[in-house]
Amino acid sequence: MKAALWTVFAAIISFVHGVPHPRGSTVVNVRSQASPETCGNGNTTDLVALYETYDAANTIHFYTIIDSNVTVALQEGQYAFNGVVGLIFPILEPSTLPFLCLSNPKTSSYFYTTSETERANALAAGYTDYTTMGYIYTTQVCGSVPLYRVHFIGANADYIYTTSIVDRDNAIVQGFTDEGIAGYVMEPASGMIIN
Repeated sequence: MKAALWTVFAAIISFVHGVPHPRGSTVVNVRSQASPETCGNGNTTDLVALYETYDAANTIHFYTIIDSNVTVALQEGQYAFNGVVGLIFPILEPSTLPFLCLSNPKTSSYFYTTSETERANALAAGYTDYTTMGYIYTTQVCGSVPLYRVHFIGANADYIYTTSIVDRDNAIVQGFTDEGIAGYVMEPASGMIIN
């Protein structure tokens, strides 16, 4: 069973990496609001996938831009691959802020934010700094879309981040609380979203 799952995952990663990167005047998304002050030079070739994984046994979502994190999680058999949430920057770009990841050792949950105030509140609640996951917009510029955050308030304090209004609303029906927009990300090219 694990071998079959690993084969499926390898095919998915091959597909994601097989999506051609834009060169020249071709871009991943139309950036109708592009300007040097907000979007830099309009080059989107440095965007990377924000992957979502899920630990069903502990009801924990984990997001990463690092392929090897997903590979290890799947090989260990604890996490399932849920797909690509959106595209974010691995380096600071104009109009972006760090997308900070904090972890809670008591609940094993992960919390992501661009807000220093939210970070401070999470640290006070028992979270610790984990990493800077990447960089996202804090306003809807450059053709970006909202990244919604919902929170399950319970023993595990799970968070879901999604660009899908349907997924957000389904999570709310299942008991999650809507916490608004965490930031703005770019949509993957057509056919790139797995989930």
